[in-house]
Amino acid sequence: MKRTALIIVVAVALLVGCATPKTNPDGSPYWTTHTPKSTKSTHYEVASAKQSTPQLSQLRAESAAKDAVGRWASTNVDNALVTFIEEAGETLRTRQILEVLQNLSVQTVNIGLRGVTVVERYTAPDDTVWVLVSYPVKNLKEAYKSQALELERKFELEKLNAEAMTTYLDALLDSVEE
Repeated sequence: MKRTALIIVVAVALLVGCATPKTNPDGSPYWTTHTPKSTKSTHYEVASAKQSTPQLSQLRAESAAKDAVGRWASTNVDNALVTFIEEAGETLRTRQILEVLQNLSVQTVNIGLRGVTVVERYTAPDDTVWVLVSYPVKNLKEAYKSQALELERKFELEKLNAEAMTTYLDALLDSVEE
């Protein structure tokens, strides 16, 4: 009986220990000072704000966290584009392609950030609001793929328009020469 009671006490202690979130010495959640490590599937950011009202503080903290996710996403997309250009070599019309790809980068990040989710909020005793946000990496990949396909369709359309215009001008010039 004593042995069973001891096992139950130890099991409960372990469960309570596992269920208790990690905190900082001041009692704030651990994530306020140590952003959770991002995984292949999810990126995390933490931000805080202290404004004149709790609502403004929350809004500002969430905005700052989304900005951080945006900077992370933009850096990743830009790095992918730079790598693509470097691997493609000088045979590409580098200047035109750079402009197009920069636009692709901006559009991708703007579309992709729609998936940012507030995971946790914490209001400190001094009324500073902290937020932990997560972002599914697949959203960025999907947004990039969608924008790349849209860009490809646009260039195909422009190519068709240019070909049609050339054919029309050729026909017009041929009729003038006759």
